[in-house]
Amino acid sequence: MPRPPLDAPQSPAPSPTKASGGIPSGNGNGRPPTGRGPDDGFVAPRRPPGPSARPALIPLGIAALVLLGGGISAAVTTSGNAQPPAAHAIPTVRGATVKAVPGRGALRRIVTGGQPPQDILNVVPLPEGAVVETGSATDNGIGLYDHSLSFAVPVSEQRVISFFRAELRALEWQLVTQGPPPHGAPGYRIVGQHPSSDGYEWELGVTVTPTTFGSGADATAQTTSFTMRLFAVTDDD
Repeated sequence: MPRPPLDAPQSPAPSPTKASGGIPSGNGNGRPPTGRGPDDGFVAPRRPPGPSARPALIPLGIAALVLLGGGISAAVTTSGNAQPPAAHAIPTVRGATVKAVPGRGALRRIVTGGQPPQDILNVVPLPEGAVVETGSATDNGIGLYDHSLSFAVPVSEQRVISFFRAELRALEWQLVTQGPPPHGAPGYRIVGQHPSSDGYEWELGVTVTPTTFGSGADATAQTTSFTMRLFAVTDDD
């Protein structure tokens, strides 16, 4: 079989696949190789020189935590001091002998500077038919709060006493004193204490005076007066 002449054109040699040093210089498509590490002689591009944003994020994170903590604290404080809505009815319990009505409407005459707080006003009962005696609102000027208000109701002294004994217990007043008023005064006195959301213990004293009767055609009519005194118990008392 004849050989081609020596001066015949030769087939082009294949392109080199290795760069100097024997390291592949490409992946055959004109792009640098992928998946290479430093041990293969490939170094990843470095981040352009300049300050990093990470240190600036640290104060922002701290500020966010402070704000979050303050919000949680404020929410807890607010919920701890939250006042209930005004009570528009009070249940009449067994043994009261007289229907119970809320006392907050009448007590507005002695509410001052937000005292007594709402949760205390909500648990002050009055016997139905009780009316405020004109000019009886008194500021006793002792401690944080100390005010009195007097009422008259057309029932007997004993029924008024029974009413407050039963109702104050039902409204979770702790009865601390029951009996004749001090210094030999006539009548009967009941004293109860109740905690409040304002952090103070509140004291309610009810002094019931003997019943008076009418005359003539109204001889059977009876009226009993009683005085309510509300007092905030403080560490100085």
